[in-house]
This record gives sequence, C-alpha cells and structure tokens, in this order.
Amino acid sequence: MNTRKLEKRGKIALARLLAPFAGARPVPASAIDQLDVRRLLLIRQHNQMGDMLLAGPVFRGLRRRFPGARISLLAAPINTDVMLNNPWVDEVFVYAKKAGHRNPFALAGFVRELRRRQFDVAIVLGSVSFSVTSMLLAAASGARVRIGVTSAPFGHDLSSRYYNVELPVAPENEPMHESERNLFSLRAIGVDETDLSPLLVPTAAEEASAAAFVGERLGDSPFVVIHPGAGKRRNIWPPERFAAVATRLGETRGLGVVAVSGPVDAPVLARLLAAGIAPAATVERPPVGFLGALMRRAALVLCNDTGVMHVAGAVGARCVAVFGPTDPSRWKPAVDSVVAVRGPDGTVDSVTVGMVVDAVEKILG
Repeated sequence: MNTRKLEKRGKIALARLLAPFAGARPVPASAIDQLDVRRLLLIRQHNQMGDMLLAGPVFRGLRRRFPGARISLLAAPINTDVMLNNPWVDEVFVYAKKAGHRNPFALAGFVRELRRRQFDVAIVLGSVSFSVTSMLLAAASGARVRIGVTSAPFGHDLSSRYYNVELPVAPENEPMHESERNLFSLRAIGVDETDLSPLLVPTAAEEASAAAFVGERLGDSPFVVIHPGAGKRRNIWPPERFAAVATRLGETRGLGVVAVSGPVDAPVLARLLAAGIAPAATVERPPVGFLGALMRRAALVLCNDTGVMHVAGAVGARCVAVFGPTDPSRWKPAVDSVVAVRGPDGTVDSVTVGMVVDAVEKILG
C-alpha cells in the first residue's frame, strides 16, 4: 500500500476517534435561511490551481447568497495568489498541511486564529474526492453550523458525524462541467449561479510589471505565450510540435514567442528550445498574477491541459489548449476564449500540428 493511502486511512481512523467530540447535530438545509450569517468560512485546500479556478462560480454564487457576510477562504499555499485579489472573497487563510504536520504548535496557533473569527458558518467545498482534513478543519474552526458534501459515495459515514448539513454529490454518470458540478451541491442551501466563467484578478503591481516586461522585451511586436509543460506526463504534447506551430505563426503572422515554464518543466522547455525556435523571452516559474497579466497582453496562449490553461481562461486571454485523456467538456474553462484540441483516440500524441494550427487560425480570425 502506498504512502498516500496509508495517510488517508490514518486520517479516517483519527476522525472516527474524535467524532464523539464533534457535536454535529443535524439541521435541515432550510435552517440556513434563519441564520444571520455575518462571518462565513469556506474551505478548499486541495493543491490544484485549475480546480480552484474552476470553483470560481461557487464564490460568485456564495457572495450573492450571503451579500452581508465577510467571506474567508482557507486554501493551500499554491492557491493563495490565485484568490488574494478575488472580489468575492474578503480574506484568505493559508493552510500549509506539511508545516502543520511538522510543527503541532504552528497548527494549534492556526486553529486559534480560525476560532478567534467566531464563524457563523463553515462550508467545505466539494471536489473530486472527500477531504477528511478539510472536514476536521471545519470542526476545529468552531463555526456554529458546518456544511459539506456527504461522504457516503466515498465509502464512509464521517460527514454525518461532523457536518450539521450534508450536501448531495453530483452523480458521476451525469455529463456536467466541473464548475457546474461544484455548484450542484450548494444549490441545496440556496446558492444558484449560471455564470460558469472563472476569474483571476492580477494586482496593479503585477499588471505594471507585465507591461514593463512586454515593453522591454517585445516593444510593440505581437507575441504568443507558449507553455509546453504539464504536471501529468500524459498531458504533455511533444514540445517539438509546439515549436512547429510557433514557427508557422512567426512566418504567417509575425508572432514572437515568450516561453513559460513551471517548477517541473525544465526538461520539456529544453526540448522546445532545442527544436529551433528563438524566443524573445523565457519566463521561469512566474507569479500567477504576473503570468495572467502577461497572457492577457499576448495575441495567443498555447499550452497543454494544465493550470496555465485555467489562468488564461480566468483572465480572458485567447488560448488554444491541447487535451489528452481528460474530457474538455468537463474540464476546459467555460469561456469561448479557450479552445480545446483533442485527438481522435484521446491521447496527446494523436493531436497533429495541423489540428492546432487550424484552431489557432479560427480563434485569431
């Protein structure tokens, strides 16, 4: 059994041990209407930037549902910058899980800070899995009412012991965009939102930094941002094909290239550069707000199905993204500015240079 499975089993065992102290008296979802919600805690501490941006409609809907509440978000470190300037969230708490494991005193201080806020309601936002850690954090927050999705489909009954209100989980066999799937559960407490577009708002300083970067490196020349990497190997389109598309765009549209790489993209970036393109600039591990501001200034973004695609969609940049095994009807940002290209057999290898060039020509008009 791998370490992750062992850790999960350990968390479930700990949660069962602590359950008698949770004091989760069941209340109907309609009881939320009787509450004067002034302080609201949202918990979503998964380490996926794309998942956080796909949850954007949830934050928009919760702001409309509780217009007078101060909304605090508890997020993982990787998602802090994604949400810091979001207009639907008033405050972002950073929960560094590994640091808490190493230093119990730091974890105790973090919990004290949560409890000091005296939250009226804590909501654990749904995901593709059931987070025992998030459930325990909701209980530790001291919120008067705790709300989260049922754990029954995930093989245990912990949610009934920790949540005052259990929310339904969207059925897996029903075709649904991931943003809609996030909203499905919250409709039980009156959160209704039809706009599924994500949002990322760079700060004024990040906008100024991106403008200065473009001015210094590219002047008035149009450019394409290329991010050839991805966190999952099966999502990586051969970087040599990205280079071929870039060469075509240079010849037909005069687009320069800004190559972008993340923490694990060094080998893929090296292959892109070895394929013969000469980028006007290379940006390694940029802050997410700067990256969003940079992409918004580009004529086009080329990338794989990865977090960068979601950033492009959240800032309104025109983007062509290569998809492999992931279904774009569920996972592509729900905006027309992002176009997905997927091969006939559901692998990145079956996506040809011609398919991507055709998509580029359509989106650029």
